[in-house]
Amino acid sequence: PLEHDVSETIRIAHISDTHLGYRGLGKVDKETGRNQRTVDVDRAFERAIDDIIRQRVDGVIHGGDVFHYSRPTWQSLRHFIRQMRRLEEAGIPSLVIAGNHDTPRVRTGGSVYSVLDLALPHVRFVAEYEDVHEVDIFDHLNLHIQAIPHGALTNADPVITGIVPSRRNILICHGMAPGILGPGVHSEPGEQILDTHLLDPEFDYIALGHYHLHMQAAPRAWYSGSTERYGWGDHDVAPGYAIVQFGDPQTEAKVEHRRLPARPMHTLKPIHGEGLQARDIADRVLGQLQELNVPDAMTRVELRDVERAIRRETERILRREAEEHVWSCIVVPERVAFMPGAEMAPAHEMATDLHTLFSEFVTARTGTHFTSEFAQRLLDRGGRALADAVAAGETPAPEDGGTG
Repeated sequence: PLEHDVSETIRIAHISDTHLGYRGLGKVDKETGRNQRTVDVDRAFERAIDDIIRQRVDGVIHGGDVFHYSRPTWQSLRHFIRQMRRLEEAGIPSLVIAGNHDTPRVRTGGSVYSVLDLALPHVRFVAEYEDVHEVDIFDHLNLHIQAIPHGALTNADPVITGIVPSRRNILICHGMAPGILGPGVHSEPGEQILDTHLLDPEFDYIALGHYHLHMQAAPRAWYSGSTERYGWGDHDVAPGYAIVQFGDPQTEAKVEHRRLPARPMHTLKPIHGEGLQARDIADRVLGQLQELNVPDAMTRVELRDVERAIRRETERILRREAEEHVWSCIVVPERVAFMPGAEMAPAHEMATDLHTLFSEFVTARTGTHFTSEFAQRLLDRGGRALADAVAAGETPAPEDGGTG
């Protein structure tokens, strides 16, 4: 028999986009010898689990992109299993779906979730390319849960969902709600734009993963946001997760965003360097860093009207002297508009932002050089090819790949 009826209050933690295994900036954590950004991301996930347990929620749902790569390192796997076992030990039922980063590009390649199923028998995983799953681990809460992994959204046939009138209905899926980024705009190639019928307001709550900003995407549909920032595209993200409270069946669920501490990101004022030498430019940047006074921050600064040789010398000076004031400071090229509001990624971020650059390149030419239909095919197929090439080129060392 069910322990709850629809009149009782239920609290569910909605978390997503933890991206365990993310690496960046090539800086090393002094205590572990691992990539510092990988350690930051691990700690953010641990803090989220700490808070979820303190909040005494009735259940947890993870909206996908647990890992940054579909073949995560042993270190990332171990960290995820250790944290999820804490939820098991606390008696909190948990559901995890696969996002686009978790899903192998080749359907026959197998999924890490087949291993996690064995390691975490009390956690329900929904992955691969199967269609909507009816999940029963929350039956005692009188919740009707339907879970759609990223892979199911790539199938030719649309995913069909349904509502059970006598229960609270929750849908969980991973993709981009239409209209958030504007018509025809993709945040990364290969992502899935959700069909509007999936955002059915008849659901009591729609738990979304993929977009890193916490926001309401449609009536009763919310992105929990990511637990950390991953590159400068997440500059405006407030890392955290959501707690969803279901009360009276006639009222909407209450969604509370739980902020998590994360390494600060700051963009400095651009430096106009025409006629200045590298030392002068560097001193102006260092002055801003000193005024900022956030020693653990990641910072970036755009140099305008600066010759390449002077830019390079400025970068060398900042590499030597900026760490006295901040954790990192990078120099970004003067903005190049592929599309309104877009900017060129710093050279050292190219490996992680290739998808974004490719998407901007295609989008800027849609309607002039490419038809919309051709552009979409190019984004889908080119995105998969790019992801395969990046994966093939990754040769991480044991654990988390060192400082790469």
